[in-house]
Amino acid sequence: MGKKLAAPPRPLDHRWTVADATPPSTTKSKSRKNLLWTSTTYFGEGLPWSFLHQMALEFLVAIGASNTAGAMTSALHLGTSLKFIWSPIVDLFGRLRTWVWMMQIILGLGMFAVASLSSHGNSLPLWVGLGALAVLLATHDIACDGFYLQALDRHGQALYAGTRIGAFQIAKIVGSSFLVVLAARRGWQVGFGAAGVLMLVIAATNRLVMPHPIEHHRREARPQAGAGAKLRGFGEAYRTFLTQPNAALVLSFLVFYRVGDIMMFGQSKFFLRDIGVDTAHRGFLNGLSITSSIVGAMVGGAIISRKGLARCLTPMAFLQNLAIPLYLGLAILKPRFSAVVPVVLVEQFVAGVGATAFAVFQMQRCRADFSAAHFAFITAIVGGVATLSGVLAGPLASRTSWPVFFAICFVASVPSLVMVFFVQKTPIEAATAAAAQ
Repeated sequence: MGKKLAAPPRPLDHRWTVADATPPSTTKSKSRKNLLWTSTTYFGEGLPWSFLHQMALEFLVAIGASNTAGAMTSALHLGTSLKFIWSPIVDLFGRLRTWVWMMQIILGLGMFAVASLSSHGNSLPLWVGLGALAVLLATHDIACDGFYLQALDRHGQALYAGTRIGAFQIAKIVGSSFLVVLAARRGWQVGFGAAGVLMLVIAATNRLVMPHPIEHHRREARPQAGAGAKLRGFGEAYRTFLTQPNAALVLSFLVFYRVGDIMMFGQSKFFLRDIGVDTAHRGFLNGLSITSSIVGAMVGGAIISRKGLARCLTPMAFLQNLAIPLYLGLAILKPRFSAVVPVVLVEQFVAGVGATAFAVFQMQRCRADFSAAHFAFITAIVGGVATLSGVLAGPLASRTSWPVFFAICFVASVPSLVMVFFVQKTPIEAATAAAAQ
């Protein structure tokens, strides 16, 4: 008997086989779920922010409160700036997934409380309620950002970075536009209460759609360990961040990356008013600019997911900060509204791109075992810088001309354009491993 002839090889195709890691249908389903929960969680992060910093301010203006009272809403940022103090608690106790949807329920109930207190006007109980909400918002931010880092790998974090920023921006539109209009027509108790209803719906949705990733707590930092082990885990969260390679350069870059852009944006509404753009036109422009920023964030996230942060951070940093001179041109030329619109839209688009690159950079500075604490520490630094630069921008703008002010904004951005060539652009784990060799 002769040897049996082997069957001819089948032609290659791109259909899924058992050897593949996951079928295409599974991958598409997972992508849709990731898109859903990243959108709903960060909408749930943006709505309370809008409630505190946009709706509350509109309420105070509507009831005739003083400018000083309205300015006090800026103090509500302190919760976000100081959240790094208690952020390790979120990492060390319980599951991040549970923290997210439970905090959303509590935030929703807190919004109902503020709605009932709003009938007392600009009162001490109202400010106590808003202050409590600021702490709850900061705690929710810790859990939300930590879960995002835990549930997605580095590619996914970059891929959905634009989604999370876009969802946050959409929530700001809902709060500052739709809910404010509702309050104007039906009363502030209804407007604030509607925000609470939305938060409860978001909480229920996230309870169902959020994935169940593997927890990365350190063994010695688990809640069942002794008090001494918990304290060591608390300190370890900060030690591992501050001892990363080139920590001083990383911290400096975090400080300077958006200083010029924040100073410019904080005074842009006053500038537009001074060159003749009235309130109605500014409102129209706000909607367009936020949309442009969302598109920029989406585009930035898609590009980074394909090319990687190492190739994108430098050009995106330059793109964002080189848009500042556009406002310098507006200040010199003082054009009509039709010429202002495209300049503002371009600036907001590149700001969205730059913000996405910055968000991915921040996430890559976080270790998996202390993701929530590390991200909270970073956002506290960035938030503190944003608050300080925003406060200083007001007196600076009032003491100089607009062209000089925007020139100073650009000069403030120059340090980041130098540091971007030297700062570490790979994830912290890779940087740490390389430094150890």
